Amino acid sequence: MQSTLLRGLLASAICFALGSGSVFAQAGKVNALGAEIAGNAAGTIPQWTGGLTKAPAGFDPKKGYADPFASEKPLFVITQSNLAEHEKLLPPGQIALLKRYSTYSIPVYKTHRTATFSPAMMSSIEKEAGKPVLAHGGLTVEGVQSTSVPFPEPKSGIEAVWNTLLRRPAQTLRSHTAGFVAGNGTKPLAFASSQTIAWAPAIGKAGSNLLFALIGESTRPSAQAGEALLVLDTLNFKEDARNAWIVNSGQRRVLRAPELVHAAPAGNTDALRTVDDIYGFNGSPERFEWKLLGKKEMYIPYNNYKLSDKSLTYDNMTVDAFLKPELTRFELHRVWVIEGTLKPGADHIYSKRTMYVDEDSWYVALMDQYDTKGDLWRVKMLYLMQAYDAPGLYTSGEVQHDLNARKSVFSAFQNEEPPTEFNVPVRSGDFTPAALRKLMR
Repeated sequence: MQSTLLRGLLASAICFALGSGSVFAQAGKVNALGAEIAGNAAGTIPQWTGGLTKAPAGFDPKKGYADPFASEKPLFVITQSNLAEHEKLLPPGQIALLKRYSTYSIPVYKTHRTATFSPAMMSSIEKEAGKPVLAHGGLTVEGVQSTSVPFPEPKSGIEAVWNTLLRRPAQTLRSHTAGFVAGNGTKPLAFASSQTIAWAPAIGKAGSNLLFALIGESTRPSAQAGEALLVLDTLNFKEDARNAWIVNSGQRRVLRAPELVHAAPAGNTDALRTVDDIYGFNGSPERFEWKLLGKKEMYIPYNNYKLSDKSLTYDNMTVDAFLKPELTRFELHRVWVIEGTLKPGADHIYSKRTMYVDEDSWYVALMDQYDTKGDLWRVKMLYLMQAYDAPGLYTSGEVQHDLNARKSVFSAFQNEEPPTEFNVPVRSGDFTPAALRKLMR
């Protein structure tokens, strides 16, 4: 009873996760995250001016995020018919979707660089710049105290990967999320969960090997009530591993769950997604050789406030295997391109995975994943938006499409759920097997 359902809970839960000071001495050319402050030469990417930290008038969390750009219309929509005009600004996965499905399109809007984090988090990144170092072949990051971006000016792929693993919208959050599978005749059936996540500084673990702690439980369907999960992730994958426990509702026991790693299929997804590709990538980077391919301009999902609207229901948000295009928003941004190639002798269902990471936040926006024959297989879209109440970049939902199955996994959606709460008070005792045992019903 335990593995499939609880991997699904983990999926929903995680879906919610330089030289000393040299980068800041460049006469204001970059911000604390290492992002270029200036826009591009064409003027299609504006200057970063500090991001969006205040809610627009009328913001009511119970109704979803108020869209500060609600009056804007798409500059254009990319479809099969005009793909050739825009192909150079799209990754292979988006090109494949457009070529294969007439129902899929990409509405492109004016670019707004809204991403930023709290002053305290931005300050910690700047103060700790140059102190974190990699050890054990990149499986450990040392010298992290409270920073969420240890390498603002990455020199390698593995440094960039660690930035994506540590970035977070706040020091803690409590979220309620849902996911479902749609496409190829499948009707959405939501699986929902509630979870609390705390990063190490919030629970007195600064300087330890703890990366984050997570505890959560399934809330629907009723057949899964009583399933619960605890995860403690690490900064030292050489000497430690992800520690996970589950509540098996049938046996009424708390059990270790070492299988919640790497290529294990995430539950409630028709085996269309692995545990380690939740929210871009998570867990140990040990099975892939990571290369930093540099930056490029690309159309990515951004400022997707419309998609957070609480009046939307899961059964009316999709067309075929995709979100309705009119609910989505893409913008032109600079992204880091990180390529992971499976190491010789390592075990995984993917031979390669390419991440496209927003320079202003270190959040994965798009990801392409390849099968063992080297063919493009799965395409991921994370619909980013700035949570101005945190403040920090967050997501209004995540979609991963399987080109072979012609179906998509939808996760981290909150339209029919209570709103996320950021920076909630927590204690270290909230993330123990004993706390997990209390969730038994």
